Amino acid sequence: MPIGFRCTNCRSRLHVPKRWVGNTVPCPKCGTRVVVPAAGGEPTAFEDKAVERSLASLNVPRVGKTGGVFAEDSFELPSPDDIQESLLKRERGKDLITLSRRAIYAYLAMIPVIAVAAFLLGYWWTAAWGH
Repeated sequence: MPIGFRCTNCRSRLHVPKRWVGNTVPCPKCGTRVVVPAAGGEPTAFEDKAVERSLASLNVPRVGKTGGVFAEDSFELPSPDDIQESLLKRERGKDLITLSRRAIYAYLAMIPVIAVAAFLLGYWWTAAWGH
């Protein structure tokens, strides 16, 4: 009986044999590597042999590789250093303030207005007080 579940990225429905529980499989729609869950969703009715044949076709060796799509060398887990660096980058990104283009243009337009106003205020100050 196959296991039915959804891709974590594009939410498309995937069906794989039960013996693949715990392995990662690529989503045929978006290519994201998805871990096959132990308890799949509700089973659906379709021919097991057709699914087995289509999945076996994915296991055909690729050029320059030793295995097919599901070969061990086709997927590499990130190192703990890479995970830590990714988490640090994500944390740093939370502190940044993002502005829309309209806000940036408004700030840039205010700079000359403030400069002209400061010049005129200084001119008026010196003219009014006689310095």
